[in-house]
Parts: sequence; C-alpha cells; structure tokens
Amino acid sequence: MSDGKIENEQAETKYKYSFEYIQKKLEGKKDSFGKLMKEIIRTGICTECGTCAAVCPVLEWDPIAAQPKLIGKCTGCGICYNQCPRTITDPVQLIGEFKTGYVSNTNIPEVIGGQDGGTVTSLLCYLFDEHLIDAAIVTMKNPKKPWYPTAQIITTKEDAIKASGSIYTHSQTVDALMEAIRRDYRSIAFVGTPCNINAVDKMMNSPSGMLRYFMRANILKIGLFCMDSFAPESLYPMFEKDGIDLSKIVKMDINKGKFHLYENLDGEPVKSYSISSLHKYKSSSCNFCTDLTAENADISVGSVGSGNKRNTVFARTGIGAEIMEDAAKKGYLIIEPYTAINLNAVLNLAKLKKVSKYNIQKRKVFIVRDADEEEEMKIKSGPVSEQTKIIMDTRTPFSVKKELNETEKKLNLNVTNTSGFTLENLQFRIATIDDMFESNPWVTTIKELFPYEEVEINYPIEKLEGSVLFEAYSKDFGKIYSKSLKFAPKKE
Repeated sequence: MSDGKIENEQAETKYKYSFEYIQKKLEGKKDSFGKLMKEIIRTGICTECGTCAAVCPVLEWDPIAAQPKLIGKCTGCGICYNQCPRTITDPVQLIGEFKTGYVSNTNIPEVIGGQDGGTVTSLLCYLFDEHLIDAAIVTMKNPKKPWYPTAQIITTKEDAIKASGSIYTHSQTVDALMEAIRRDYRSIAFVGTPCNINAVDKMMNSPSGMLRYFMRANILKIGLFCMDSFAPESLYPMFEKDGIDLSKIVKMDINKGKFHLYENLDGEPVKSYSISSLHKYKSSSCNFCTDLTAENADISVGSVGSGNKRNTVFARTGIGAEIMEDAAKKGYLIIEPYTAINLNAVLNLAKLKKVSKYNIQKRKVFIVRDADEEEEMKIKSGPVSEQTKIIMDTRTPFSVKKELNETEKKLNLNVTNTSGFTLENLQFRIATIDDMFESNPWVTTIKELFPYEEVEINYPIEKLEGSVLFEAYSKDFGKIYSKSLKFAPKKE
C-alpha cells in the first residue's frame, strides 16, 4: 500500500472519529437538519457558506437552490445545526457571561411566601441593613390604579418589603434613577428588566453616557429575567371583562407558559391564561428583544429552572458574587450551586428570545377543510420509491406528543418528522373518537416537513377526557401513519 493511500486512510479515520465524537456529544438534543431549514434557510438568513454540507456525509450543497440538500437518511444528530454561523448555540451567546450561578430563596420571615424565591427583596434588605446603599430604584403598584406600575425611590428595608412582587409591564425606572442622583444619592441599587438594565449600562459605559462623566454614582444593577412585557391599558380591561377585580389580586406570576392571578398568596390562582392567548396584549418591542437574563446586570435573578419558591441567580461581576455570598452568610438568603438541569432550562428559554432577532415565528397550522367536506383523498398510483419503502418499513415516520390545555379546551399535538427524510405534500387528519364513531375531523396540509422538524396543532375538544385519532397521509402514497391518542386531566 502506498504512503499516500495510508495517509488518506488515516485522515479519513480521524475525520470519522471526530464526526462520531461530536455526534455522540449532541445525542438526544433537538438540533437537527429540520431545525436548520426552519430557522436559517427558510427565513433567508443563510450565508451560503456551505458549512452544513461540508461537515455532514448525508448533505450536499445545491448551487442552484443555494441551500443544503439531503442525499441520505438524517439521524437528527444536529452536527449541521451546531456548525452553522447563524445558529445560536453557545451558552455565552444565550445568557451572557457570569462568574457563579445559584439557586436561591429568601431566609427572611417577612418575605417568605412572596414572589417566587424572594431573592431580590432579600438582597435589598441586606444592602440597606449593611449600609451598602443609600437608595434603591424599584417598581411598585400604583395605589390609585391597581397593578399599574410606578417607579419609586426607596430608602429603607421596610420599603423594600412593601415593594416585593412582579408587575409584568414596562416601568420608567431610569427616570427614578436620575431623580435619585439629582437628590445626591451616591450608592444606589437599580432593579429593572433587561431593557432598563441595558439603558443604565449604556449610560455608565458608552463614551457619551450621562453617568460616565457628569453624574457619577455607584450603581448596583439587579436584573430581572424577562420574556414578555404586557400593555396594562389593554390587558387589564380584558381581565376586568372576565370578572376579575384587580383590587383583590395580591399576586401575578408567569409559570410554565401560563399567566396566573391570585387573591391569596398561599392559594390556587383564581384565573390562569396561556401566554399564547395574551400575545396581542404584549408590547411590540418584546418581539425584537433578545435578552432574557439581563446580561449587563451585576446580579441577574429569575424563576426559570429553579423550581417552586426559588430563584435562579447569575452573579456576573465580582461585586455581584461578593454580595450574594455575604447575604447568604449573614442569613438573608439560602443559596446552593445551580445544576446542569437549572442551566438547561434557562438556555432553552433564552434561545427563544435570541432567535427573535431573525424575526422567526413558529409555523402556524390552520384548518383547511370543514367537517362536512369530502374527506377521502385522491390516491395517485405509481411505483413506490426506495425512500418511501424505508419510511413505510420503519412504521415510525412521526413522533406525536400531546398536552391537554384544560383552560382553552384544546389538545396540543406536537408532531415531529422522525423518518430521517424530507416528507412532502402531507396531510394530517385528526378526529375525536367517541365509542365507534368519529367527530370533528380536522385536516391540515403541510407542503414539506424536514427531518426532525416539529409542527404544532391545537385541536379543539368538547370533553376533557377521551381519545383522538391522528393519521398522516402522503399525497402520492396514501396513509403512512395512524395512532390513537388518549387524554385526560392530570390527577392532583
């Protein structure tokens, strides 16, 4: 065997080892060729660098279409997605740099039972007691207009406890900060959402920043995780139309995709709304915000990934880490190191915000046929391709996950193409099964579904317990999947 051939074989072995190593490292993640096509190719932000095709043995670059083309079975390993220069996969890209992460909750009796873990209130109590700050800027409920925000300067621990709780609206906290500086406060804790934290950071660090040269003050930035902010002028009247008396609401929070309202701190919510149903009340600027975790804060605090009555905290600066550790040492907080589970939950949600800079929206699925229309499909005869044989032989071209939305009486189906191939001209048919009969059939048309790409269908139901039939048809080859799915409310 020639030396050149031996070298080529050695190089091929090294490449194969590298590919398999990364493939195994990415195993089980949702990144895939389908996700690459959905987020990068379809949205028109592909750089046409060809990296995806260069690293994957079942992809090649199509110079005519100017995009990657699948030439074999995709395994969903995600190598193509993770090499693309346009995808956002690095943890630092997603949540910014930080020195230490914690799971935290209050250790102050007056704060226990408040919002989530009470970490921000406890930090302010510590800072006032230790005389580390002269004032703090917070958002409080307007006493004249229930649950409307008002930015306030507070100067005592007692004020900090009164100000506890979240209001999911914009607040002009920077105005209050400037007023505090004009009153000659020089050590100030500033509590705000990422957009307000970013404003203060720019004022402190940009060449033309007001707080860099002319109005210097020591400002500790405490950032709040924020996914969405709502317009109270439109959201609150909707609550009132639903019979909610805002003067009786003692707490609002967002948890697991729902907006909850409480009349009792220790009780169940009196009303809950899915976040998707409130999108029309969301501030338009939130559609373009990419910062979930207040990346320019000294300390970032949120409830994502921390569990009930606790907070996820990132100490991003040296002073932020010192304050967290000393507050715990002196009994204001109970802290423990964050785990990979805590971090992954934050990373997943942060990614949803980061991709908003590409103005990506989740694919919408619509009803395309009424129940009384003809339901039988016209089947085109012809030889079965090798690809279709493989799909039909596996009998698992799709993964279907269900989630019952009891409030809106909908069954949410997440359908993923697990065949490894791009499926074209699909129709998904869903019908309620009642004894031996079917009712309320829906048919949804999908032009193309890439490997491991997911679509969501929100199917309305009349009862909160029962079964539906999910079927998938190929325009050319008829039915390729059928499954009965049972659903019922979760037991308490």
